[in-house]
Parts: sequence; structure tokens; C-alpha cells
Amino acid sequence: MKKLLITSMLLFSPLSTVAEEAIGIPAKGGQPEYLFMEKVTRDAAPATAKIISDALALGRLVIFAQMSKIGDPKLGDKGFTGDVFAEQWQAALEAQLIGISPEQEALLKKLIWAGKLSMDINQDRINTQGVKYKHFLPAKWARETGLFFNAKTGVVTKQPSVNYRHPSNVPDATEKKVLSAFVKAGNTAEATGEYTKMGKQAVYRYFEPVKLMTPCLACHGKPKGELDMLGYEKDGMDAGDVVGMISVAIAVKQ
Repeated sequence: MKKLLITSMLLFSPLSTVAEEAIGIPAKGGQPEYLFMEKVTRDAAPATAKIISDALALGRLVIFAQMSKIGDPKLGDKGFTGDVFAEQWQAALEAQLIGISPEQEALLKKLIWAGKLSMDINQDRINTQGVKYKHFLPAKWARETGLFFNAKTGVVTKQPSVNYRHPSNVPDATEKKVLSAFVKAGNTAEATGEYTKMGKQAVYRYFEPVKLMTPCLACHGKPKGELDMLGYEKDGMDAGDVVGMISVAIAVKQ
């Protein structure tokens, strides 16, 4: 009986002394990814990171142009397949293909593969009839594309935001510092980058400001604090304000 009582106490008594406020916080140290399968030379790193960032920005715009169709609850099949998207995306990327190296072109092809895959697996969502908001936005596509691209190459892409709405958009210490500078610079904010390390791997980190477009004011505009269609409080921003950035970390050959 005594043994049973002790066992019960062990089962139902709290064994951890971890304070509640210490639960659910980021782990200290470490890096989100430092196994990079693809690496570039130090000299090629800035241009390569910019190519990736610009490609993601252009892909977002291709999807943005289709949002009225995607959000039409009366329309079932939108005809916006992965193949259709990839064709439009590659057409938008033509200028980027001029003068790039074979290594950069190979990376870009892997990014296009990842972006098409994201569009393919979201077809049921995009083609759902009777629902206006499908929870499919350019930012969602870029987030998923970045994950697939990372799995294929190790290259890290993120979309840190001033007021983030998805956990993956939380800026790290460096991104927060750069994003703060972008916000202060406003319309004059320009891309920047730095050579650093992630774990033991030398990397080049590239940061491109994302400025708010007029159609995005429905969620991020005014009046500040008013609920948008998703129930989030609006940010009170104006068109042209820095709402976030595209962050790219690419490995440098050592």
C-alpha cells in the first residue's frame, strides 16, 4: 500500500522546477540551418543572394496578380496550376538570366522547382469553391518555397516582418537590427548584406526591404488597431512603408 502511494505521488506530482515564464521561449544559441549543400565563392555570394531574393519577390508579384481570381468564391478551378505559375514566373525572371553564371542558374532552377512544388500542393486549397479567403497569400507561397529550397540546397530564406503574423517571420537579432534601420530609412531603404558565420559555416547574409503596396493596405493600413479580415489589428501603415524584408543566407566556399 505504501509503495502504491509513493508511485501515485510520483505520477501526479510535478517533477520539473522549470518556471512557467521559462516555457515557450526561444532556445539559446544555435542556428536555424548550417548544413549547406550548395556553396558559392565569396565574390559571387552577394549577387547570388540578390538573385534569390529578387526571384522570390517576383514570384510573390506573379501570385499577387492572381489574388482576385484566387479569392473569388464563385469560381472553382482557377486554372492557375504549378505549370502556369512557373511559366509566368520564368517570364518575369528573364532579365535576371542575363549574364548569370552556370552555378547561379542551377540554383535558380532549384528555386523555381521549389516554387512550382508549393503551387502544385496548394491546388485543392486554391480551387476550393464557396470560400473567399483561402489562406493562400504570396507570403505563404514564399515561406513554403523557402522551406523546399532549403531542403534541396541548405540556402536559408525568410520574410521577417515589423509586426509578424506567422512564427517563421520572427526576426533574429541581426534581422531585427537591419529591419529597424530599414524602417528608419523609410522609402529610401536599400538592400544590404554582410559576411558572417552560421555555426562553423561562412555565409553571406542579404537583406532586401519589402515596402507596402497599396492593395496590402486592407490588412496593414489604417486605421491602426482596426481588425482586418483575418482578425489581426491593422498596422496603421501607408503605401511605401517598410513592412518587412526578404532575408537570404547563402554558404561561402572556404
